[in-house]
Parts: sequence; structure tokens; C-alpha cells
Amino acid sequence: MGKAMQLVPTPFLEGSIIVYQPERGFRFGIDSILLAYFLNLKPKDIVLEVGAGSGIISLIALKRFSHAKIFALELETLYIECLKRNVLENKLQERLFVIKGDIRNPPFKPGNFDVVFSNPPYFKSEAGRKSPYEIENITRRDIECDLNEFLKKVNYLLKNRGKFYLVFTALRLAELVYLLKNHRLEPKLLRLVYSYPGSEAKLVLLCAVKEAKEEIRILPPLYIYESRKGDYTEEVKNFLKRIDKN
Repeated sequence: MGKAMQLVPTPFLEGSIIVYQPERGFRFGIDSILLAYFLNLKPKDIVLEVGAGSGIISLIALKRFSHAKIFALELETLYIECLKRNVLENKLQERLFVIKGDIRNPPFKPGNFDVVFSNPPYFKSEAGRKSPYEIENITRRDIECDLNEFLKKVNYLLKNRGKFYLVFTALRLAELVYLLKNHRLEPKLLRLVYSYPGSEAKLVLLCAVKEAKEEIRILPPLYIYESRKGDYTEEVKNFLKRIDKN
């Protein structure tokens, strides 16, 4: 029987938050940061993060929106421990509520939320090379819940006119839009993310609204790096700066 995986605290956003996450295997990436800055939360919104992982998106969102309170739904025991430590470390006991549960059988009433957001698995269960860490396979691939079932449950959780925010691979954008519309989640705001100018789109940031009319706004492209050399753009550098609203 292997040794239990250690959780490592990492100062982030110039020390304005502390994030516990596994020492190896799946750790949050720039896509989570981009989604945290794509969100828009209103003061009275009831908000849910699905598949919260270590909670990095919620932690940043709670810094950005000082009025917000967020329920964090997570199934994996290791990430539940990360979330609990992050709540305590960042003194968010009255604003971030950790719920152990499965999106396939969500522990909430239908139509409970004004906003749902997620960084769901990008790849189908059979796609690509597998990681030696099973928790990373679960996080990256829709092993436990495919995209169609996932969006069906998002519809179940949202109020009418509720908003769903996600970051997803651009390779599956056509499938994503098709399935969103099938589940009465109308794409309303879209921003494509590129590694650097001249590259193909890598990610998509999208906001859909339940039971909304057809009309979509396409925002200017977001570039992560200035060039192939790997220096972050000014926009991304700003995403990584200290937040002191709380």
C-alpha cells in the first residue's frame, strides 16, 4: 500500500491567498486562473462550483467579489481535504462551503443556483495517454460523467436565467455548443484563448444562460504569452497580482 499523498501549501497571487494542493499529479493551471477572472458575480447570487478540486477558482473569485459566498462541490476525498484546509488557511469559513458529492446525483434541489461554474474534464475517457496518478485521469477525462450528462445536471441546478461559466478545450467547441443548446443553456458570451499571437485557439471561456434567447457576444482574443519565448502578456500578469479586497 503506497504512502498517502502529501498536501503542499503554495502562496499565490503574491501571497494574498494560500492554496493547499497535492504535491504531485494534477495541480491547478492557468486555465483555472482565466476562468476565475471571467466570472461575474452579483451580490445576491447563490453560487456553485462543480468539481472544485483544490478550490483555486473559488478562492480567487471570493477575493475579487467581496460580497460573494460559494458552495464548492467535490467528490474526491483528497481534494475535499485540500478544500477544507484552504477554507481555514484563508479564513473563509463563512463564505466558502465545502460539499462532498457527485454531480451525477447532486445534493441540491433543482433550480437552486443563480450561477454555476466549472473547469470540467477536457477529454473523453478513452482519449490520450493515461497518467500514473488515477486522480489526474479523473480530473482530465470524463471518466465519471461525460459532457452530455454533466450539462444535463448543470441545467437541473440552475434557476431560469441562471448563468453557467466554464473553461474548456477549444478542440471540442462545436460539441460543447451543440450540447449546451440541447440542454437549454444558450451560449451568450465567448472568448477564445491562445497561447500566443499566431497560434491556434487552445481554450474557450464561455458563459451560457438557461432558457435565454439566441444571441452571442464574441470578446477579443486572450493571449497567455507575448510570444513563443514564454513571457506572460500584461493581461495575464495582472491576473497573477496580489488581490487585497478582503
